[in-house]
Amino acid sequence: MNLHVNEIKLEDNKVKIYTEESQLDVTATGTMVVDSDHMQFVYLLDDGEFHHLRFVQETWPMLKQYQDKDWYLYGTLQLDNFKEELQFLLENIEGNYNYGKEFTESVEHAFEL
Repeated sequence: MNLHVNEIKLEDNKVKIYTEESQLDVTATGTMVVDSDHMQFVYLLDDGEFHHLRFVQETWPMLKQYQDKDWYLYGTLQLDNFKEELQFLLENIEGNYNYGKEFTESVEHAFEL
C-alpha cells in the first residue's frame, strides 16, 4: 500500500508526519529507498507486508529543513534510522546519474548538494 505524506509539522522538537489514510498498525523497518521515476523518497513500513510511506517532491524542503530531527508517523511511531537513511541516500545520489538525470539534479537542487 502506498501512503502519501500530506502533512509535516514540528512539535516538541519532533517531526510529525501524517497521511490521508487512517492510522495503520505497522512497524518501522529502518529502511528508506527512492522511486526516481516518480521523484519520491520512500520509507518502508511493515505489517507482514510492506507499505510505502512516500515523500513527494513538494515535501523535500521540509525533509531538508528537519533532516536532523527525529521523525514520527502520526506523531507516535518513530521512523527508525530516518535521518541516517536520508543522509546515506543524499550522499549516494549526489553526482550519480544512475538515478536518472532529472531526479539527481532535482535532489541536488532541493538539498543544496
